[in-house]
Amino acid sequence: MLANANDELRDQLLREGVLPPADVEAAFKQAEEVGVELETILRKSHRLSDAHLTALRALRQSVTYCNVADFLPALSNAALVSEELARRHVMFPLFQCDGVITLGIKDPNDLTAIDQVRRLTRQEVDVVLAGETELLGLIERAYGTSRYIEESSVADSLSELSDASALDDSQPVIRLVENLINEAVRQSASDIHIEPAEHELRIRVRVDGVLREIAAPPLALHRALVSRIKVIAKLDISKTRTPQDGAFHHRNGEHEVVIRVSMLPSVFGEAVVLRILRNESDSVTLSDLGMPQRVLNRFRAVVSNAHGMILVSGPTGSGKSTTLYAGIKSIVCPQKNIIAIEDPVEYRNSRIRQVQVNAEADLTFANGLRSVLRQDPDVIMVGEIRDRETAQIAVQAALTGHLLLSTVHTNDSVSAIARLRDLGVPEYLISSSLLAVLAQRLCRRVCPECKAPESPPEFLLRAIGLDSAEKLDFEPMRGRGCRRCVGSGYVGRVGLYELFELNETYAEMVVHGKSSEAIRAAARAGGMQFMVQDGVEKVRAGLTTVEEVARVAGRA
Repeated sequence: MLANANDELRDQLLREGVLPPADVEAAFKQAEEVGVELETILRKSHRLSDAHLTALRALRQSVTYCNVADFLPALSNAALVSEELARRHVMFPLFQCDGVITLGIKDPNDLTAIDQVRRLTRQEVDVVLAGETELLGLIERAYGTSRYIEESSVADSLSELSDASALDDSQPVIRLVENLINEAVRQSASDIHIEPAEHELRIRVRVDGVLREIAAPPLALHRALVSRIKVIAKLDISKTRTPQDGAFHHRNGEHEVVIRVSMLPSVFGEAVVLRILRNESDSVTLSDLGMPQRVLNRFRAVVSNAHGMILVSGPTGSGKSTTLYAGIKSIVCPQKNIIAIEDPVEYRNSRIRQVQVNAEADLTFANGLRSVLRQDPDVIMVGEIRDRETAQIAVQAALTGHLLLSTVHTNDSVSAIARLRDLGVPEYLISSSLLAVLAQRLCRRVCPECKAPESPPEFLLRAIGLDSAEKLDFEPMRGRGCRRCVGSGYVGRVGLYELFELNETYAEMVVHGKSSEAIRAAARAGGMQFMVQDGVEKVRAGLTTVEEVARVAGRA
């Protein structure tokens, strides 16, 4: 039977030209000698991905193939079969509609498993073939994350009460909120999304910049869940039709995190987003950020200046505050008075004075910056330059003997000049005050446990300025998916950076009102390395994938 399966796969590979004939024959010979499946040899040699091999098997067996990665199966379907059964047969109920369950399974001929699902659910079962790696990742997400609900004992309490609102201050709901946050912290998530729908409650966590669904409690618990969060965030429980913002501290063992809360009324109830802030910046240095050595050396030199303005640009969640604190850490000393004004204060640092913006007390960035200037500062950090008044005061501070560090939201480093122009800062003041702009993005790291060579599509290679795969002098890597990365192929993130320093040439272009495109072209001609080029180097080093660099940086 093994020989027949190997023969069929070999014939298919040769017939469809999936691999060079010599490679197919060599793999087939090795499989015959060792006595294993040809699929196993091809998978271990990284010649074909698990998804590709599964799709080929579906064609041979004339069954429907489902690429789980292309869909978002409801993790609540885990309640239909036990974890033990799902793991033993490598299967998961992908969809449920009109009394029919679509069952993704490793082996569509496993009639025992299919019959068990049919008997347990008392529903018809439609079988599709799915990849083993993808199914195991889905099983881990569904059953692994559901434990925080089971440990809360909230389901038992709900069944005992006719009014779910009676659970608002009960121990099970308190445990549910605590366990939900602990689970998100365990997954290194940055945000928790609690989203009510018409018939279900959905919970998603943002891990490495990408939202991932986890198991959710019943919709009947939504009100109690939201009320508990409002209580600990000191928000008004009675207000359900107006947005509210708050914060609270959460301790998980020896570690404490700050949770920022945002409540937003939606059609089916209040949607909640919890931002998890870890006090890690105090231990992060510039060397830890993953900057190219050239950028690292120049940025260190720039933050050592006695006066001038340094900006860090990038989207929300791209690590701008972490970079600013790492820069400040490199210059902090008893001889310098360093003051930061932020909204909010994300990281507590005992070595600098930190001021929290408070609009109700008229403590805005602009007003706070005026007061900070009367505190005899050497270095000032402003969380964000977001309005005309703050921009003008920041520039004046940089011109009067202070080193000022701040952030702006722009797509790249050079565009920060246009942003300052839009905020009403005259060109001659920009050229006189601005020292440098560091632009950054975060892209996901390839999982070290399951990374393997890949041949990316031509359009992705072109998106980051590379030639076809055959012309590359290195092998791009990609994660195949494993238990460590929960099937995603990625673990953690790495930064992509570009540093634009103003010199006399660029300053003159700014004064004469040259466009961002013209300044960018001059910087490229002057040898500046852009973010996408840093991304290519990190692909070359096996740190990330072509797809990730194209997603977050694109072509320069």
